[in-house]
Amino acid sequence: MSIISLIKPLRKYEDYFYRAYTYEQFFLRKKAIEIMNLAINQPKFSKGEISSGLIYLGMLYSKSKEYKLASNCYNQALEIMINENFKYSKNFKQIIEAFIKNEDYDRARFWLNNLIQRQSYDKRFKKLAVLEKNYNKILVRICNLI
Repeated sequence: MSIISLIKPLRKYEDYFYRAYTYEQFFLRKKAIEIMNLAINQPKFSKGEISSGLIYLGMLYSKSKEYKLASNCYNQALEIMINENFKYSKNFKQIIEAFIKNEDYDRARFWLNNLIQRQSYDKRFKKLAVLEKNYNKILVRICNLI
């Protein structure tokens, strides 16, 4: 990621991603968010690219502690790909944790279950089972507080 990504014309999804990433590396997170918002609204990009852009946008919002916006981006990204097979990513753990930080327990439960079921085609999704145990503990604590 270099200065070149800041002057190169934005044509492909990767151009948008690398420009946003470069801005983030220069501590210009708001500018990175602007670029990714442009990217996710490009009709020429595939569902996978838009979904990926929404996840990166969610990560940027999470780093800014804007968990509601992050949660919404993550939900949109997963909704786009709900009927598609996709590879496991360590980012899925962060996504579920962002739902929980946002107190968006219904989404956390739904997507955690959905992602765990995907181990039928990618065994690595089984790694999320640990979150399921932690999630259940959190719910028990919340129910005790109410």
